[in-house]
Amino acid sequence: MNADVSELDDIVAQAAALHRAGDTEAAGAAYDAVLDRAPAHTEALHLKGILLGQGGRMDEALGYLDRAVAGAPGDARILANRAKLRLDMRDVAGAVADHTAALEAIPDNPDLLFNAAGALSLAGRSDEAIARLEDACVRAPDHARARANLGNLYRQAGRLSEARACLEQAVVLTPGDAQVQHSLGVTLSLMRDYEGAAARFRRALELDRGFVRAAAQLFYANLHACDWQQHETLVANFARLIGAGGEKLGELSPLIALFLPESQQRLNAVAEARAVPLRAGERAAEIPARAVVRDMLRVGYLSADLGRHPVGHLLAEVLPEHDRSKVQVSAVLLAPPDGSTVARRIGEGVDAVIDVSRMSAGDATACIRQAEIDVLVDLGGYTRGARPEILAGRPAPLQIGWLGYCGSSGGLNDVILADSDVLPEGEAEHFAETVAHLSGSFMPLNSFDTPSDDGGTRGDHGLPEDAFVFCAFNTPTKIDPATFAAWMDILKKVEGSVLWLREHAPVTTRNLQRAAQQSGLDPARLVFAGTLPEMSGHLARHRHADLFLDTFVYGAHSTAADAIATGLPILTCAGPAMPSRVGASLARSHGLGELVVGTPADYVALAIGLAGDRSRLTALRAGLAETLGVMPHGARFAGKLELAYHRLWRALLGGELHAGHIINIEATGPLEN
Repeated sequence: MNADVSELDDIVAQAAALHRAGDTEAAGAAYDAVLDRAPAHTEALHLKGILLGQGGRMDEALGYLDRAVAGAPGDARILANRAKLRLDMRDVAGAVADHTAALEAIPDNPDLLFNAAGALSLAGRSDEAIARLEDACVRAPDHARARANLGNLYRQAGRLSEARACLEQAVVLTPGDAQVQHSLGVTLSLMRDYEGAAARFRRALELDRGFVRAAAQLFYANLHACDWQQHETLVANFARLIGAGGEKLGELSPLIALFLPESQQRLNAVAEARAVPLRAGERAAEIPARAVVRDMLRVGYLSADLGRHPVGHLLAEVLPEHDRSKVQVSAVLLAPPDGSTVARRIGEGVDAVIDVSRMSAGDATACIRQAEIDVLVDLGGYTRGARPEILAGRPAPLQIGWLGYCGSSGGLNDVILADSDVLPEGEAEHFAETVAHLSGSFMPLNSFDTPSDDGGTRGDHGLPEDAFVFCAFNTPTKIDPATFAAWMDILKKVEGSVLWLREHAPVTTRNLQRAAQQSGLDPARLVFAGTLPEMSGHLARHRHADLFLDTFVYGAHSTAADAIATGLPILTCAGPAMPSRVGASLARSHGLGELVVGTPADYVALAIGLAGDRSRLTALRAGLAETLGVMPHGARFAGKLELAYHRLWRALLGGELHAGHIINIEATGPLEN
């Protein structure tokens, strides 16, 4: 008996050597031979399961590993390998359970702690994942991967100083690891150390010339700093990447791509490339039995931004005003409530709050399905905090992208909700979604916040009392070189005028002042508005501006809505893609269509002309004030959405949702009772 066991162990050892050498066919045959003689041989079951998993035969592999665990329930190696397989099969909960059991057997193993943290992170249990990695780093101070992952989790938790320290240690341990350099760069960017971040991204690219994510983050950090020295080179490199297509394109962030001067079709190609690896399988062909035409739909708004964020401010007086005879409203949170007045207003104003922020993508998908959401409105797309992998799991029969991300989901959603200005009819064919056109603008104004009564004087804000004040409160990422050049041309022609910009980081201010000086303009004619503690104060200071100047490639969105809501006219140049056309949508829907131009030259000329024609500007302000009094805010805008949701639900049931197809919501007429 013992001789037989020894012989079988020898065969397994020889088979394992073949396995390691890459001769999987011979290894598999040897494992099978052992199992024919001893069906419960634990190590043969274990290694055969690993081999099958490596070959993509996941279900069979799991069966073998289950049998191996049954034979040796306390073997940490087998449990850890089954956990890895379960992660490959997207069974995150099972992986967490196996790692937990493995750690009961070997609690001080840093590699097990590291792997367990990975599973916990995917499960949304980030606090526990951090604790495991902290333990791993105590037990193995030189465990570079544990330090790097701990730094990344600290960053995701908003613990930026700890993240920086941890990642700096990881860089010391593995200076040649491009991924660690990238992670430190991302952390430094969030801390607004854009020069330090750029240095890390450049180092990552030196180590890996094909590191697309590092190149994208370098481009993005430079935009934040208004450092345009490499702008043309990076834009040209991304243009070549988009033109080449292929798997590598999926590494380019669709959000960062929106800042590129590209066509809508090519921007959509980036989103579609990113969507491919996210898909959780084929879209279900059958519509659920509960999907029938009815008077009331269950609508869920999926977002990480339903709080102190522009999306939250825009929706705080829309979501609570939905007609409950037409829709039942849930806020599906991808981030915990932030305690702001906006979050409280939304939380108290909807029918249910579903917090999936600490769930795995699979569990979040199951939770949304369990809530029987009919229409899931994706407010995040590919923005920070969004989780498009949830959309890929198809948690709702009808998925609609709207508001928070100005681009295609790449087909993860069924519909993109827009209007004919922001997404013209001629561009619809390039979308993987059905395009639904709302009447007026697709974007509501912020009717939750109101300007404070005391906005001070121009002097209080560092502005000259009698000069013409151009205002551009966009984030600095949206200031592209062509836009800035146009602004300089305008200021040179309008004597004494100033440009009022948002203050961001010291390096950003220095770079903008340097760029002004290099263009031949006194940098003192750029005035920087500091961050105010309350939105009411920010809105109030708009009254000191004469004209809002939009940016060219990625224009003002909620910032333009704020300007219009305060009665400040906006001048915008409508470009070829959605990010550059939101200003046009808002301007035209609020009676400012004459301030929408098609070329930078016309933009410059009109800005100069308006600065010299105060009566025309006064008339524009008066017309805007009149329009604001009749535009759909709050309940009226919610009514636009309700009409859209019901029409699109009927289109779903009727098989009318097709990629590139346009549905004009207004043209379909009112709902029948």
